Amino acid sequence: MKTTIVLSLLLAGPIFAGTSQVMSEPSPAPVSQDSWSWFVGGTGGYLFDFDEDIYTFQFGANSPWSVGGWSVALFAEAGWTENHHDIQGTVPFGASNDGDIEIVPMTFNVKLEKLISGSLSAYLGGGLGASYLDAQYNSPFPSDDSDDWVFTAQVFGGLAYRINESVEVFGGGRWIYFDDPDFRGLSLGDDWMVEGGVRFHF
Repeated sequence: MKTTIVLSLLLAGPIFAGTSQVMSEPSPAPVSQDSWSWFVGGTGGYLFDFDEDIYTFQFGANSPWSVGGWSVALFAEAGWTENHHDIQGTVPFGASNDGDIEIVPMTFNVKLEKLISGSLSAYLGGGLGASYLDAQYNSPFPSDDSDDWVFTAQVFGGLAYRINESVEVFGGGRWIYFDDPDFRGLSLGDDWMVEGGVRFHF
């Protein structure tokens, strides 16, 4: 009997030691933090209705704030895309023409992020701003180019993976809205996009 108890204790020793070791390992750092930190990043995406690529550059900060367990980040974003298909207009004598337009959206955004498991987190947010439009019509008449600034809004969401303390990759979707410019009756409306990107934290 004593031999059985001694053997049981000897076998249980490594098990408890292993359990203690596992429990003492540090868990992944939460997304929330106690101070401000900066980040820069960029995305590449695809606009479905425009049938065009879009690229953005981001600069912002992770705040010490949280809302319902979601950490809060603020960032400014500037993008660039073209639209080669949806630009329609009329020219003198009842003729018609199409053209291209460059779009440079600039927005201020709020992002909420929450740790799901390990280094994986979910994010969502939105932003408001303005877009610079530069339209160039393919007209048989003398130069008929136009430019304007229009109100822009967006919402976005997706998943992010923290490779290490400095690098984060992410991917998701976005809905973006462009107000109508004051030339040629052009209407851009809204569009959906998918995107992927990377952020560098410092």
